[in-house]
Amino acid sequence: MNAKISQHMILLGLCALIFYAVMLVSGKLPLEVMPQFVVSAIIFMSSGHFMRKAARATARDEDEEEAKATAKRLDLDWPWLTTLLNWSAAFLILGVMAIILMKPMGLSFQDALHQTKSQEHQVLHTIP
Repeated sequence: MNAKISQHMILLGLCALIFYAVMLVSGKLPLEVMPQFVVSAIIFMSSGHFMRKAARATARDEDEEEAKATAKRLDLDWPWLTTLLNWSAAFLILGVMAIILMKPMGLSFQDALHQTKSQEHQVLHTIP
């Protein structure tokens, strides 16, 4: 991707240089402002060159990191992880079913939560 961007930057610099040359030949730009435009075109072209170098360096670094990562990667214990997931799902389903079954039929969940007396379940006195 960075290599394509560098090619576009070089092409943009060349197009800018050609545009400035056409403007100079047609007389639209005076010769005094031409150095600034030439410098900007050269900056575009050189930035494309630097981007290409950076893309090559990062591609090399990514290949080295990828090789190190595959060497360090541990094998996962998939049977154990599958069992853990199955038991977690089973406990979740049993918990939801227990909550649904323990609620009386004619009572909504909001009414059941409002009718609980949380003060009765707490110890109000200090223990000696």
